[in-house]
Amino acid sequence: MIKNIKTIRVKTNIFWLLHAPIGIGPISPKKPHSTFASLELKIVPITINKIPKKIITIPAKIRFSSIQLILIFRTNIKTMRAYIVTSFIGVFGVSEENQIICFEPFPKNPEEIAEKLKISENEIIEEERKVQLELKRKGFEVVFSREKKGVEKFEVGNEGEKFIKENLRKLALEYNFVKTQDEFNQLLTKINIELTKVKIKKSIEKDSFVIQTIKIIEDMNKMINVLTERLREFYSLHFPELDKKIEDHEKYAKIIEKYGSREKIEDPELKQLAKKSMGVEFGEEEIKAVRAIATQILSLYKLKESLTKQLEKTLKEIAPNLTELAGAILSAKLIAKAGSLEKLAKMPSSSIQLLGAEKSLFRFLRGKGKSPRFGLLFNHPLVFKAPEKLKGKVARIVASKLSIAAKLDFYSREYRGEKLKKELEEKVKKALSP
Repeated sequence: MIKNIKTIRVKTNIFWLLHAPIGIGPISPKKPHSTFASLELKIVPITINKIPKKIITIPAKIRFSSIQLILIFRTNIKTMRAYIVTSFIGVFGVSEENQIICFEPFPKNPEEIAEKLKISENEIIEEERKVQLELKRKGFEVVFSREKKGVEKFEVGNEGEKFIKENLRKLALEYNFVKTQDEFNQLLTKINIELTKVKIKKSIEKDSFVIQTIKIIEDMNKMINVLTERLREFYSLHFPELDKKIEDHEKYAKIIEKYGSREKIEDPELKQLAKKSMGVEFGEEEIKAVRAIATQILSLYKLKESLTKQLEKTLKEIAPNLTELAGAILSAKLIAKAGSLEKLAKMPSSSIQLLGAEKSLFRFLRGKGKSPRFGLLFNHPLVFKAPEKLKGKVARIVASKLSIAAKLDFYSREYRGEKLKKELEEKVKKALSP
């Protein structure tokens, strides 16, 4: 009788049905009995009235009766999984057996589809949320095809995703999303064009901002230096002693903007210098002119500070590992010199080490100079503070870590900045030790 058992199927979470030649009888896990025969059974998944069922592996003991058959068992219940797969035509809910459970179509507008596909890379879109709720309502364990905000479980390259990709044309026709293969091809072409536009736009916005901002900051530094030099020359006619006493450009400009004439300076030390100054007397017009120049210089300092803060914020978003190791300004200069974060990530560490030293490198290749040891990396604190003989060695270590950081930022988006920085400092310390 035991050998003739055909199937065992799950109907609810409380009662199970045994299909056997003696008929169908309820199985209760709560009634113990003394005389048993051993049997290993596996309940197969089925759908009754579109209700997803549980898969149950049962090490079981059974006995027969003229009225009922009672089963005492231990169960290992696994909830059936369903995959959410986002495609060009919409979002599918697919079971482990590649059965489509539900489908939410996209609007037939290439621009809207491209926008939704781009958003879905980072967060759950409306169509995905509807499918997710439907699958949960039917009792499925929901699995997404990629990791993103709001996703609890994901599986890259799952079977459901492969099934949809292989049968997308057929499914587009079945769900009346398109009427012919030609219409599908045209729609797919338009969507890909729009996706490319979105990707290019996003890429240009981020990299372009970093590159343009650092170039503006560099130009502003040149402007500040030129204007401060002119201001020092001009004001030295009136108060030459201040030029040697105050080396900081910003502080120098603040003193002139605040006081103008040397006689009005309140600082005790500077006041004594002003009394003994060899400079000429300035009239009201000259004082007004130097104060106006000082004001412009200070406004440039404020603008530079604002742009630097914005640059740091952007770099922490697109290149957090690189920024942690090199700082915002040096990171931006490296990206600008390479052309983009992508190009920097694809560079070997030897090329990163010599970024900014192209003239010296070409001079060396023509046999007219020494081989350069570093370029922009000279501004890195670890390279700058290293002994002259070891600067090249330290620059090589720094370039190696920066190369890893750039690759992490562009390819995997995994943050390991603090760990890389610690490793870098330890390697440099070891290299500098006698």
